Amino acid sequence: MTLPTLQYPGLYEGADTGSNSAQRLFLWTIRIEYLLLFCVSVASALRGITGNNSVLITILLVFLAGLFVFKIVKKLEQNWYQCRALAESVKTSTWRFSMRAHPFQDASSIEIPKSELRNMLRDILKSNRHIAENLNNPESDQVTDSMLSIRKLSLNDRRDFYITNRIDNQRNWYAKKSADNKKAQRIWLFITISVYSLAAISVNSEHFGVVWAAYAFDPLIVVVTSAIGWIQMKRHGELVASYNLTAHEIGIIRSNSDDITSEEDLSEFVNEAELAFSREHTQWVARRDAV
Repeated sequence: MTLPTLQYPGLYEGADTGSNSAQRLFLWTIRIEYLLLFCVSVASALRGITGNNSVLITILLVFLAGLFVFKIVKKLEQNWYQCRALAESVKTSTWRFSMRAHPFQDASSIEIPKSELRNMLRDILKSNRHIAENLNNPESDQVTDSMLSIRKLSLNDRRDFYITNRIDNQRNWYAKKSADNKKAQRIWLFITISVYSLAAISVNSEHFGVVWAAYAFDPLIVVVTSAIGWIQMKRHGELVASYNLTAHEIGIIRSNSDDITSEEDLSEFVNEAELAFSREHTQWVARRDAV
């Protein structure tokens, strides 16, 4: 039997697209900000060679000020993680509904759990109405055909579907993200130390008879400061531990799947797993709020 692919509600697609768009715009804003700061430092360092660069430096500073105001007014970072939190809340509700887990267990009519899901999605949207302008409006239904098809599967088929497409998928995702962040942490550590070393050589270049290298000191300081700012923003070290811990927790939860013999067992299993996913995303939002 060919199992369907789970299609999430339109609210999830809108929040997911909004989160990805806000994330891309926010990160590109930061990159451009660092690039302009580097250009300011280069222009300032070369004033002794090229003459007065005050007009160019003033223009760059105006662009920097405008970029800063744009970033604050648009609330790009907040929109990014708030849309992501909304998307993950919808995803969790979708899986609970599709697995017939609490609070969407079997009822005398399918319209009852469908109504409960719509009410929950409405409440989630209402609590996030402040980011409504960032949500796309896809044509997908809030209760998709694939959700209903998966819900009709037998107990064993739903269990296997959930383990493969939710548990294993999330476990692999967290494990990969942990490894990616560990690699990124090492790369940025190497870059930072290397630029620090170059700055130290630059500031002492006169002693080595390479006077022109002294002009690179200010730009190098901007580069290393930008690298440190990027590392602090991305929080690679913290995410390595957090994602690795969640991956192990999911592995422990998965081992309980052998004990599922009834609808109640599956409901408890699904809710335990979804609580673990929700807990990680809640902690992620809290970390971002603390920035």
